[in-house]
Amino acid sequence: MGPPANDGPVRVLVVTGGHRVDLDALLGMVSALAEARGWVWAHAVQPSAQAWLDPRHADAWDALLLHDLPGLHLRRGEPPRPRGPEPDVAAAVVGLLDRGVGVVATHHALSGWPAWDGWADALGGRFLYAPGTLHGRNWPSSGTRITDYTARVVAADHPVCAGLDDFSLTDELYCCPVLEDRVVPLVRHDADVSPTRFVSTYEHVLHGEDAAPDCAGHPPASDLVAWATTAANSPVVYVQPGDSGATFGLPGYRQLIGNAVDWVASPAARTWARGRPTPLDPRVPAGVEPR
Repeated sequence: MGPPANDGPVRVLVVTGGHRVDLDALLGMVSALAEARGWVWAHAVQPSAQAWLDPRHADAWDALLLHDLPGLHLRRGEPPRPRGPEPDVAAAVVGLLDRGVGVVATHHALSGWPAWDGWADALGGRFLYAPGTLHGRNWPSSGTRITDYTARVVAADHPVCAGLDDFSLTDELYCCPVLEDRVVPLVRHDADVSPTRFVSTYEHVLHGEDAAPDCAGHPPASDLVAWATTAANSPVVYVQPGDSGATFGLPGYRQLIGNAVDWVASPAARTWARGRPTPLDPRVPAGVEPR
């Protein structure tokens, strides 16, 4: 049994924590969208927010808006280290997604729980702050670049893209694994995806941007910046932009986020997700540092 069909305002839990963000700009966007679209919303910060991401609270929220980065020790000058989730936390998250609560994840949320392949499956990809594995395949640390680009709608008939035109922005792009065989493309970008245009994140964290090499030899970056997928019985939308306060103020970006939240909270999206269920493995490798 999942969340009830919407017969009132969409109830949104916004989750942050684990990475820097222009919080005033982010929550200002959410407040404006809530006023325009009739949402009610609350804000929680990791790690305490994890208590709400539990099947016991599935009926409290129609949608989760995740701009967080759980499960990673991240500090300048130190190697990034995965931390958990502990088995009970992973099981709780899977239980919540089994209940069908909608999820919109943005930007660095793609880096969350880097030791847990099930979370990459849930979101449709993974940004790696350090070299690692995904389903047994070795991957180098992911890359970033901040650049001007145009976000181009490629699924005009999808509800997430309703009323959305192509829009230009300056934001951070990723060179990282995207599970393109599992996702429904919604928006692509027109920037150069050559790995040499991206800076390797692991060395960036350790030594600073000027000392970090490019991503030569990495697989090419995906040009996808928004997609839909499923996690257990939950509809999921991932939106890659979201690095700066300026992005949160863009009408096109707000339209995209607003549509995504409304869609994942809808009975139609939950029906779609139940029609293509994605089982999630709650197991986390032994020896990963607890949270």
